[in-house]
Amino acid sequence: MSERLEQVFQGSPRGLTRLVAYVMAGDPSYEMSLRRLRGLAASGVDVLELGVPFSDPMADGPIIQAAGERALAGGMTLSKVLRLVREFRREATTPLLLMSYLNPLLRYGWDQFVLDAVESGVDGLILPDLPWREGQALRERTAERVGNRLTFIPMVAQTSEEEDIQALQDEKRGFVYVLSRNGITGGEAEMPAQVRAYIAKLHEMLSLPRCVGFGIQKREQVEVLAGICEGVIVGSALVDRLAHLDAAGLEGEGLRTKEAEVYTWLAGLKA
Repeated sequence: MSERLEQVFQGSPRGLTRLVAYVMAGDPSYEMSLRRLRGLAASGVDVLELGVPFSDPMADGPIIQAAGERALAGGMTLSKVLRLVREFRREATTPLLLMSYLNPLLRYGWDQFVLDAVESGVDGLILPDLPWREGQALRERTAERVGNRLTFIPMVAQTSEEEDIQALQDEKRGFVYVLSRNGITGGEAEMPAQVRAYIAKLHEMLSLPRCVGFGIQKREQVEVLAGICEGVIVGSALVDRLAHLDAAGLEGEGLRTKEAEVYTWLAGLKA
């Protein structure tokens, strides 16, 4: 496991919420992605999640789908994503995870990809179309090539099979990505009693820290979750705010000022 990621969750006391922020690589451009990754890191985000654009996403809602389409239209590729991470690493130490579907990684060549990812400074992978149990062989293959330098982040939902939860009981690396609801990203997640009870139950079942995502966009949500998980993941709400700035045609200091306001909003979510 990357030391950068390990340090973020070391101890993992309940009630102290880590903030994971998602942006799409190449939206609206390579240069803007790099600037915004640096801005988010400087604003105090604990972990960055960088999306790899893909033409056929299965878990992404319309906001992130649109971001992926813009990135692909602008010529973003997996090779450029890794170059983006490499440039980011010249100045920043914030842990960075790639969120990707399997297809782009397999087309690149898995063995070469994991080597290049580690060399670029990637700390881990979130693969929504690779169920945890089915991914064991690929994780073992990765460990043969890069050891523990890439952490695989499992995703868990209320619909997850009991066997899937049990398969995570001995995991010690990274965190578990807990879906606040079933379905795709975006919208606003409600936190009814049964959802809170499920998240709290995972604390008894797993030793991994839990970060809750899908629909997190308000301080009130984080306050509800702070006592029962170790982190929150903000994606669509952040991507949407940045996309509105781009659509407004802002440039120069005006754009930088508005970006700073977005970073302030995001930092304000952290409990």
